[in-house]
Amino acid sequence: MRAFLRSSNDVSAVVGVLLLVVPTYFVAMSALRYDAPGLHFFDSPILILGTLAIAFAVNARSILSVKVEPEKPPVLKIALSLRIWNLAEILLALLLLGALFAYAFVENFEPRLVR
Repeated sequence: MRAFLRSSNDVSAVVGVLLLVVPTYFVAMSALRYDAPGLHFFDSPILILGTLAIAFAVNARSILSVKVEPEKPPVLKIALSLRIWNLAEILLALLLLGALFAYAFVENFEPRLVR
């Protein structure tokens, strides 16, 4: 039986919180229309979307368990552990990503007149 190693759940939760600080600060200050200190440093979409993706991946890896058993035929087992802090961070990352995509859609949407 071959199993993929998992990182410590506490470590992944702390790393996820630290990674979610940047996009949460950016979205909150942008929604409140504050010209907060350091907000222009976070203008890079790669930084915001990258931290969201890494936080999602770290926490998803912490709650998912994948095992391949070498039987005939090989069996793939996927288990989901319900850890509240990791799930909350995944939901926050998806919520922030949804807010950013909704803003991008609304900001760039132009109604077209149908004649």
